[in-house]
Amino acid sequence: MKRAQSLVLVGAALLVVAAGCKKEEPPVVPTAAPPPTYTAPPVTTPAPAPVPTPDPNAAGGMATPVPATGATMAQPLLDALVAKEVAGMTPDGSAFAGNFQQGQILEQPFQIQPGKCYTVVGVGVGITQLDVQIVLQQPPLPAVTAAQSSTSGPQAVLGGKGQCFKNPFPIGAPGKVVMKATSGAGLALARIYIK
Repeated sequence: MKRAQSLVLVGAALLVVAAGCKKEEPPVVPTAAPPPTYTAPPVTTPAPAPVPTPDPNAAGGMATPVPATGATMAQPLLDALVAKEVAGMTPDGSAFAGNFQQGQILEQPFQIQPGKCYTVVGVGVGITQLDVQIVLQQPPLPAVTAAQSSTSGPQAVLGGKGQCFKNPFPIGAPGKVVMKATSGAGLALARIYIK
């Protein structure tokens, strides 16, 4: 019986050893599917929109500047208007002129001085409605219309008969006079006055 017990013990020990010596299989690593490939769609760039070239002779564009001496036919008209509207003021710079199509503008830059008063007079030959404005432009701020004429017809007066535009600020600023042929086409001549 001892022998039977010994055999049972040896058999059990062999079973334990056999179970402990079980050859391990390498772990199974799941194989991942290959990463998806992404193909970008073909790049199509739309053709740039054509940029119109400004036509200075088109309505709404810039008038063609001409020397004030070339506007001799308008000078007597301007002189008569100045005598009526601009008493006690002196010219601020030279007169300026342009050939206009309807809707075109001409700009004349000038320095607006602190505490000074301005009048702008203009006349048109062939233009049926001429308008003038004083525009303040201090970059990077947007342009601001400070004053504009309220006359009708081919003569434009801004600040006439003692009602001149006065710079409300204690400092000077860059400005410009904008002259526009609102209706009609032809020659226009204008001048800035100061006191």
